[in-house]
Amino acid sequence: MTSLSRGAGRALAALFTVSAMLSPGARLAAQAPGADSVLSQWRQRNSALATPAFAATWQTPPAEFRRNWDAALEGEREALGRYRERLTASQFEEELMRLRLRHAWGRVLWPYFHWRESEAADVAPDVTLDTLLRTLPLEEERWWSLPEHAELRGALVHERARTLLARRSALRTGDAQWLRAEFEAARALFQNESAQRRITTALLLTYLDENNERGVDSVYAQWMALRPDSAARWRVDSLIADHRATRAGHAIDTYRRIDDVPLELHLLRPTAGDTTGDRPALLWFHGGSGTSGNWSYSPGIVRELRRLGITVVGVEFRTGNRFDAGPIEQAEDARAAFEYVQRNTARLRIDPHRIGVAGFSSGAGLALWLGTRGYSAQVLDTSVAPTERRYPAAVITSGVCVDPAGPKEDGYFHKRVSARAPVRLFSPIDLVAAGQPRTLMIHAAKDEYCDFADAERFSVMSRVVGNDVRFVPVPNATHFFGFYDRPGQAIMRTAIEEALVNWGWLRRP
Repeated sequence: MTSLSRGAGRALAALFTVSAMLSPGARLAAQAPGADSVLSQWRQRNSALATPAFAATWQTPPAEFRRNWDAALEGEREALGRYRERLTASQFEEELMRLRLRHAWGRVLWPYFHWRESEAADVAPDVTLDTLLRTLPLEEERWWSLPEHAELRGALVHERARTLLARRSALRTGDAQWLRAEFEAARALFQNESAQRRITTALLLTYLDENNERGVDSVYAQWMALRPDSAARWRVDSLIADHRATRAGHAIDTYRRIDDVPLELHLLRPTAGDTTGDRPALLWFHGGSGTSGNWSYSPGIVRELRRLGITVVGVEFRTGNRFDAGPIEQAEDARAAFEYVQRNTARLRIDPHRIGVAGFSSGAGLALWLGTRGYSAQVLDTSVAPTERRYPAAVITSGVCVDPAGPKEDGYFHKRVSARAPVRLFSPIDLVAAGQPRTLMIHAAKDEYCDFADAERFSVMSRVVGNDVRFVPVPNATHFFGFYDRPGQAIMRTAIEEALVNWGWLRRP
């Protein structure tokens, strides 16, 4: 591996803030605009401990990684030494600490990424890691403001939580499983109450920003016991209130329960167009790499569909953060949600002959999986032939990864699925067959997460066997164009309206 894979980039971004995706030099330069030229020069150089260099080690054997990673630290120390006479004593000390913290960060995370990107059967712990960590000032508030210190704290908490989830069956039930495990890990790793308060506040805010308020009650009292300041309380409580407000004004159904946690469908009726009678409907699957996100997140597609007279059913499904769930569990939820809507069309005022699926990013993968695998068979049943599958009436995707098990994606999908089922059973590009539903694929030409060429190849393959598939490229746009790119949004709106007209779901005046 010579560069950071799309999936690996998403994984690191899910663990840390965007700043963690930059090299130390670029990140620190951005945070120190007033630094003198010598310090800026040092901080902007390419570091042997930067994320791309770290990613290049993931498939090496453990002993080789430790040898090379330790050598990278020594090389960085030597390079810093050449700046020593031109830096103040405090500057030099701080830069040296940043290197040590970054090096430890890599040592903490490497076993997991080695497992997901190699043929390793398990995540093998680094038995020498504790000795290294004892040499670092993890509890000294003097260093807490350093971004590398925050990243190391986050890595330690996340990896301890992974161990807790594997060992404690009680943590693998109910909601907010990772949040609960991370709270427990923070208490175990840090004795300083101020450190616990800082870490758990960051965990809560990140969880609420990336997911919703469901399950937060399980840790809220613990957090309050750490006496957060009024500003932190206001931020957390405001996010909780904002999420709860999204539940108002529409019908909510429970389509299944997992460990007595209800998984919900949010029935969003049309806001314009024909709003009467039984309307065509599209189940909406949100993005978030299968790890985060919630039913209300969308890149404008939901709003446009409702404006055109379509009922949208926002699907809450098991994510990694909330349920430690993976692709198989999410496929099970997608199938169950579709069947629930199909069984309840009269009560939901939905046209039973016009029920489709739509999604963005990983949610688009679920929608396209239903459009290629169908909903007629149990998720792990390999006996149903393509000619016997039943499909949704239509599919709309934005930014879909059509080959999640392929070489252009990371190893997470393969690792999570292969233990239980043939991986290709969950890869849409391997499930193309005649008779599949009409499909609209909208894809950014510069998508940095889901390969444009693969998506276009899927559309060609599907058309070759006689399916009605329209592929709409969005020029000069990236994966998240639907959230911010106005020209791309206009292309998306036009494509959706034209597709609905062609499908007979919408009549132009």
